[in-house]
Amino acid sequence: MGPLPAVIYVHGGGWIGGNQRESPILHLAQEGYFAASIEYRLSNEAKWPAQIQDCKLGVRWLRANATRYHVDPRRIGAWGDSAGGHLVLCLGTMADVKEYEGDGGYPGVRSAVQAVVDFFGPTDFVSPQIYTRDARQLTEGLFGVLRAQNPGLWKSGSPLFYVKPGDPPMLLVHGDSDGLVPVAQSTVFDEALTKAGVPHQLIIVKNADHGFDPVPGMTIDPSLADIDKAVFAFLGKYLRTP
Repeated sequence: MGPLPAVIYVHGGGWIGGNQRESPILHLAQEGYFAASIEYRLSNEAKWPAQIQDCKLGVRWLRANATRYHVDPRRIGAWGDSAGGHLVLCLGTMADVKEYEGDGGYPGVRSAVQAVVDFFGPTDFVSPQIYTRDARQLTEGLFGVLRAQNPGLWKSGSPLFYVKPGDPPMLLVHGDSDGLVPVAQSTVFDEALTKAGVPHQLIIVKNADHGFDPVPGMTIDPSLADIDKAVFAFLGKYLRTP
């Protein structure tokens, strides 16, 4: 049996909460992937770009230690939800942004990933019309300043503005009734991926709030089980074959 494809999970929590132990890596391992999760500095410890630097370090570490863990360094994917969704989109679009590599180690090892799965992550911090007040407050914690005080910094953390031809395939899954991160955050990103010619898929989950919680009295469609199937079909398509 050859080296395994790997998937790194990045947890959500508004960049201020959550931890790597909450990641569903056992499920990934059961599907035949080498599964890992990243611990990144939260916004009460450090401001942007510390979070993407930590995620990139995690990818470099795994790639540098691929032989030890029987991982194929050519087949590393990233999956995240909410704030973690934002960070895996950053991994997918900011692979060659040197200032985001940080100085944590493994220089010369690439931090690029070969597939990205994003669950309801924000993509555009610049457009107030598609961002909620609660999400904006969390993002103020991430950057440490109001958007009006440093709009360039807020734009620098928006993966929408880094999309380009050659980015890895991406799967976006978002609820149509998300009250924290509006579904428009994914639809504008979908449009950018289409324009750049990046292979991708957008699944809009009907009757779903943030976290795919169902709108009261309604049933989400597709179901959680079907979303799971779509994720593993996507990962299988792009990571199973060397």
